[in-house]
Amino acid sequence: MLDLHPKLIDFDLKRLKILMDKFHNPQNNLNNVVHIAGTNGKGSTAAFLREILEVHNLSVNIYTSPHLINFNERIRINKKLISDNNLINILEEVELKNDRNPITFFEITTAAAFIAFKRFPADINIFETGLGGRLDATNIIENKKLTIITKIGFDHEEFLGNNIQKIAKEKAGILRKNIPVIIAKQSKDEAMKTLVNAAKELNSMPIKVKRISKNTKLGLVGDFQYENASTAFTAGKFLISSISAYKVRQALESTSWYGRIQKLNDGKIFNLRENITIIDGSHNQDGAIVLDQYLTKKSLGKWNIIIGMLNNREVKDFVEIFKNHINQIYAITIPESNNSHSALDLKYKLDTLGFDTNVSNNFEDALRKANNKIPLLITGSLYLAGHALKFNETIID
Repeated sequence: MLDLHPKLIDFDLKRLKILMDKFHNPQNNLNNVVHIAGTNGKGSTAAFLREILEVHNLSVNIYTSPHLINFNERIRINKKLISDNNLINILEEVELKNDRNPITFFEITTAAAFIAFKRFPADINIFETGLGGRLDATNIIENKKLTIITKIGFDHEEFLGNNIQKIAKEKAGILRKNIPVIIAKQSKDEAMKTLVNAAKELNSMPIKVKRISKNTKLGLVGDFQYENASTAFTAGKFLISSISAYKVRQALESTSWYGRIQKLNDGKIFNLRENITIIDGSHNQDGAIVLDQYLTKKSLGKWNIIIGMLNNREVKDFVEIFKNHINQIYAITIPESNNSHSALDLKYKLDTLGFDTNVSNNFEDALRKANNKIPLLITGSLYLAGHALKFNETIID
C-alpha cells in the first residue's frame, strides 16, 4: 500500500469524497465526533481526553497520526489497536472501491478509519487532523459534536501560510456552524483573535477552558502538558453529564503518549545506558522551546543529542533554542525515509552553531558512540522517535 500511495501532500478533498460516497459516507453517521486540529498538542490532548472518557465507562474510537512503530497505532477501537485482520480487510475493500484512482496515503488511511469506526461503533469518536484543518482529509466529516483547536505555531508553512493568522485560519477550517469549539491557550494573540473571529462567524461559541491545578499529577512530562490536560478536561466536562473529579485525576495520571518527552524505563536502549534517555519527536520551534524548558528544569547538566530531521525542517533554528544544554551532537539520516536530511547535511548546518557534530552511519552507531554516563536526548522527528522505540523493542498497545 505504501508503494501505491506515497506520502505526498495534495490538498484535494474531492477524491476522498468520491470514494466515501461509494461506502455511503460512514463519516457522517458516527456518534459524537470530536475533531482536533492544531500545531502542537493534538496527540497529547486526544490521549488525555480518551483516558478521561474511558475512566467514565464510555467507549472511544480514536484516529491519530503518524504511527511510530505499527500502522495499526493510527486506528484505535475501544481500548485496542485495530487488529491486523480487520485493518487488512478494510484496506482491501478501500483499494477495490477506489479502483486505482489517484489518492494519497493519508486519504486511504482516513477512509479506513471512517469505515472501521462505523463498523465498530463507540460512544465517542475522536479524529486528529494530519496537517492543517480546512483541507485535511478528516474534515470531510460534517456532523460533529465538538471541535478543539490546540496551540497554533509555525509548521508546514509551505502548505499553510507563512504568518500565524493564515495558519490559524487553516486550522479553524474544522469549525462547523453552531457547533461548540474549545480553543486552547495560545502563545500568540494574533492566533487567538483569528480563531475567535472564525468561531463567531459560524456562531460556534468557544467554551472557556477550565484550568486544572498544577498540583495534579500527569502521566505526560512537561509543564506545557497542563495546557493540553486542561483542554481535554474541558472537553470531558462538555461530553460527560456527571463528571467525577476523582476519576479525572486518575485518568490524567495514567495517560501515556509515546515519543513525547518519553523517559525510557526499560528496553534495549535502557539496558545499554547508565544515565537517563529521553525520546521526543519534536521538530519545530515550539517543540524546541518545550524541550529547552524541560532540560532547564531537569538540571542534569549537558546532554548528548542524537538527531535526525526531515528535509522540510530547519534544523539550525530548532537546535539553536536549546543549544546551551548540548554536550555533543550525533547526526543520523532517518532510516527508511526518503525525505530525511542526510547526516552530513545536518552536520554542515549544526556546525555553524559552534558544534563539532559527529556523523553516524545509523542509530545504533550513534547510540554506542554517545557516552552512556551522560544524559541522552533523541529528537528531531517523530519518525526517528518511532525508529528509536522500535530499536528499544518497545511495545505500543
